[in-house]
Amino acid sequence: MPAARARQVSRPKAEPRSAQPSSPARCDILKAPVFQDLPWLVHGFSTRYGGVSIPPYVTSKRGELNLGQVKWDTAASIAENRRQFIEALPAKKFQLLTLNQIHSDLLRSYGAEGANAKASNSDSPCRDSLRGDGQITAQPGLLLSILSADCLPILIADTRQRVVAAIHAGWRGTLRRIAQKGVGRMMMLHGSRPEDLRVAIGPGIRACCFEVGEDVLRAFESQFNQSMKLFALPPERERPFAERHALMYRNVIKYPLLEKPKKYHLDLVMANVSQLTEVGIAAKNIWTAAPCTHCHPRQFFSHRRDALRAGRMMSVIGIRP
Repeated sequence: MPAARARQVSRPKAEPRSAQPSSPARCDILKAPVFQDLPWLVHGFSTRYGGVSIPPYVTSKRGELNLGQVKWDTAASIAENRRQFIEALPAKKFQLLTLNQIHSDLLRSYGAEGANAKASNSDSPCRDSLRGDGQITAQPGLLLSILSADCLPILIADTRQRVVAAIHAGWRGTLRRIAQKGVGRMMMLHGSRPEDLRVAIGPGIRACCFEVGEDVLRAFESQFNQSMKLFALPPERERPFAERHALMYRNVIKYPLLEKPKKYHLDLVMANVSQLTEVGIAAKNIWTAAPCTHCHPRQFFSHRRDALRAGRMMSVIGIRP
C-alpha cells in the first residue's frame, strides 16, 4: 500500500462544543443529543472536573474525578468520586456494574439476575468484577459502565425494546469488531432492530492524535475492506525535514531520520462507525461529536499523554426503574 495515497490529517483548532455539559453536583457530565428525547434512559460521560483525587506531580490542589483503579489513587477517593458521579447523573437508585476490561470482544449480558452479578458497586470500587469489554441489559435499575482514558466508550440504546449496551473499544477491540458484535448480541437476545438503535461514541483519542505503527495498519488491512480510509499520515509540519525533502538526501547512506518506522494516524471513530453502519444503523443515529481526550488535558484524562499519571473517566447507560 503506497504511503503517498494516505490522506492528511489536521489537528482541531478549537475545542468542540457539541457535547452538552451539566453540573448538578460538582462534577461535569457530557450528554449525547441523540439520547435527549428518551425519558426512560439515563446516561453520561464523565470528565476530570470535580472529585477528590489528587494526581501526582500536579501543582493544583483542585480535586479531580478519577473513577478507575490506578496506582496513584486510593480506594476511598475512588469511592467518593463514584458517589459524586452517580449523584450528578442522577442515578442513586441504580446498581453500578463495572468490568475488568481486557481489550477483548467479550460481552456480558444481564437479566433479572444482574443485581446479583459479580460486579463493582459505587461504594466498593476495588471489588473484583467480571472480565470483558461490553455489557448489555434490558433490566431497569442496572447502570452499565465503561472506564476509559483514550479508548472509545460506545453507548447503545434500543428505542423500541428498551435495551442498552456499553462497549469499550480500543484499537484491539475495534479490530475484533466488538461494537458490531454487541449489536448482534442485542439482536439475538432481545430482538433489537438496527433501525431502532441509537449510538453515542464518547470522548476518546481521535485521528489527530492516535499515532500507530505499520503493524497496526497491516492488522486492520487484513480485516477491513476499506482500511486505507481509516489511516492518515501525520500532519506535514510534524514530519521530519529529511522525510519531506528526501531528494536532498538521496546520496546519504543510512541517514537516521529516514530509517525511522512509518507512523500513521488511526481513526478509531470512523472504524467503529463503519462497523455500525454495516449492520444497518443509520449514520444520523450515531453521535460522534465528543472531544478528543488527548487534545484537551484540562477536561479529560489521556493515557497516551499522561501515561501512569492518567486517571480514568467513566461512561454509563441504564434504564430507569
